Amino acid sequence: MATAATPTVLDQVGRPVEVGPVARVLTLAPDVTELVFALGAGSLLPAAPRSADFPPAVATLERFDELDAEAVLSRRPDLVVATTAGTDPRLVERLATLGVRVVTTDVTSCERLAEAARLLGLLLGRAAEGDRLSASLTGRCATATERARRLPTRRALYVVWWDPLIVAAPGTFHDDLLRRGGLVNLAPASAGRYPLASRELLLDPRLEVVVAPDEPDLRTMYRALLERPEGRRMAGPQVRTLWLPADPASRPGPRLVDALEALVQAREETP
Repeated sequence: MATAATPTVLDQVGRPVEVGPVARVLTLAPDVTELVFALGAGSLLPAAPRSADFPPAVATLERFDELDAEAVLSRRPDLVVATTAGTDPRLVERLATLGVRVVTTDVTSCERLAEAARLLGLLLGRAAEGDRLSASLTGRCATATERARRLPTRRALYVVWWDPLIVAAPGTFHDDLLRRGGLVNLAPASAGRYPLASRELLLDPRLEVVVAPDEPDLRTMYRALLERPEGRRMAGPQVRTLWLPADPASRPGPRLVDALEALVQAREETP
């Protein structure tokens, strides 16, 4: 049982988490699964969530339903790693109520990703690895950001989904990608992190760049959109659409920096 002397840290949503030995850890989403592997702690995972598919070593693990509290409890984890990018907070509350130690990451920027690496490194008994990973991520983000400073500033949107139109608002890791890539986000700032938006936003005369994850469904919807007035404008010379590698661009894990570097490179090719 915890005592007054039990050390604790705050996770990225402000909840205290006890620092103690961890022999078994469960992750509840792909981004934090990747982060645990990046810290060299993959051997602590007795199973992986069904949605995880990277790194390749995850394919050797038993799978569990990351939405099912009983499936989590049955594997007797010493620590459960959740994320605001996909974990139902009600599940976190239930696990915590049942006495499970849960840490939640909330990655909304490169800085927060580096912070998450240090936090999980500490909790998994790999503080040195966490510091090294954090420093690497910070350095790569800084280098990519500096490259983008040499490019002309453009006004942009990050499209998460084309139909209906869902965009990334300020305060998200996608907004941070745009900002670091020398792009000014035109998404509304008062409707949540990923608001539904009117397609009229694509007709905004200020819009110069659209960024989206390169997924088959999104490509299909984009081609259908080209038959509409807003799509015809995007197909013209006024707007450039940049497609980023889907998983790195959609998961706030360690490969998020790959997406930033891909964005900067695409902009360098056609500023």
